[in-house]
Amino acid sequence: MIAVGSMWYGYAQDADAEFSGADGQAEEVIGAIEEGYEPWFSPLVGELPGEVESGLFALQAGIGGIALGAAVGWYAGRARGRRETAPAGPGPVGESEGDRGGH
Repeated sequence: MIAVGSMWYGYAQDADAEFSGADGQAEEVIGAIEEGYEPWFSPLVGELPGEVESGLFALQAGIGGIALGAAVGWYAGRARGRRETAPAGPGPVGESEGDRGGH
């Protein structure tokens, strides 16, 4: 609800606004504050088409999802393995080893 409400609010503020990334906005603000500002480095590649940017973002999200899923699966499997191989605790007080299980 909060996510949908915030998107709706943002769209209602300025439906014709062009999306620009935080990097460009930060450079503009820094340039306004410090007149002699020069970026430390330039991008490795020039301006990419929107389809390529979207594809790279989707690839990054997919790789992150795989890494997160692998980590969660690894730790869940590790915990399950420890539970299954843990020695059984002592039985009720007064029982000996021969009294607990049996044929």
